[in-house]
Amino acid sequence: MAVIALLAGILIPTTTSARNAARRAKTKVQFSQWTIAMDLFRHEYGYYPAIDGANGGKVIPEIFTGALTGQALTGAGPPTDRQLAGNFRRLRFYHIGEGELNDGHTDLADGFGNTDIAVLYDKNGDGVVDSADGVVTGVHGLEGVSDWTPASRDLDLAVGIRAGVIFYSAGNGRTPSDLVFSWK
Repeated sequence: MAVIALLAGILIPTTTSARNAARRAKTKVQFSQWTIAMDLFRHEYGYYPAIDGANGGKVIPEIFTGALTGQALTGAGPPTDRQLAGNFRRLRFYHIGEGELNDGHTDLADGFGNTDIAVLYDKNGDGVVDSADGVVTGVHGLEGVSDWTPASRDLDLAVGIRAGVIFYSAGNGRTPSDLVFSWK
């Protein structure tokens, strides 16, 4: 019995760590695909869609879906002009997979199941996401009770990040080091 308990004590943390690493990798790939879809939209229309509702910070699922798929998130009826965010030709820049939705299929979710996802995009076209493009906002995860804001070493908008679009989420949401970034 002691040997089995010892082996379980060794294997369980390893399995959990491997799952978290796989979820982190899935989230990074997902964010990369979202970034590509945003870039495709910009190439077609000349600007990035305001998937944050132009309020800054958080991805609004209905607008993300309308802008990048040309459809409504729920599939019930056509998207509104606000949801299309300028995609009036209803072009499909992205296909939302089953694994990118929460259990109720009402919200976007990252690889951990988080629906609280932040986005910043180059609004002024200078090739850098910086303080002119928005503010850093906190995100919370499913397992966390706090909002986690990226540290300045990870996201310093005074310096900026050479990118057109950046996404981040809380990962497993236990500590600030669990944050998942699209650019790192």
